[in-house]
Amino acid sequence: MMAFTHIAAGSASALLAADWLNAPAPQTLLMLGGGVLGSMLPDIDHPGSAFGRRVLPISMMLSAVFGHRGITHSLLAVVGMSALAWYSLHHLAWHPGYSVPFVVGIAVGYLSHLAGDWMTNSGVPLLWPSKRRFVAPLRLFTGDFREYLLAFVMYGWVIVHGMRTAGR
Repeated sequence: MMAFTHIAAGSASALLAADWLNAPAPQTLLMLGGGVLGSMLPDIDHPGSAFGRRVLPISMMLSAVFGHRGITHSLLAVVGMSALAWYSLHHLAWHPGYSVPFVVGIAVGYLSHLAGDWMTNSGVPLLWPSKRRFVAPLRLFTGDFREYLLAFVMYGWVIVHGMRTAGR
């Protein structure tokens, strides 16, 4: 999937999680920010990706060692990145009322990225280091009409949800 679709999925997923957790507005914004970041993190292993280009030395190293859609596209990475984010924010003395929603957003956004790539022909190695790739029965091709439609619908929902939430 393309970066803008991953961001749409991360945003929508974070807002759904915030609704489910009945988070107040400030925590919802933190979850939304975490969701956007988490939706981009798995592609840190691809130097040509939108996120990989911004952290090129790390991206090149991860790509050389693990390749694209290796460890960073696994459930192990979701747990590892969430733990790393929580640990970092805890040691930066972030209040749990801020750090926990942000980390929840990262985890939800990360999972949305994996779900999006699961719907492509390449699939994802959810149980890395196992080489088995999980692929959805119904697939999207990166950049095809259905991906654009899916992103459009998700962005529309995020905008409508945001306007509805702001009106409360």
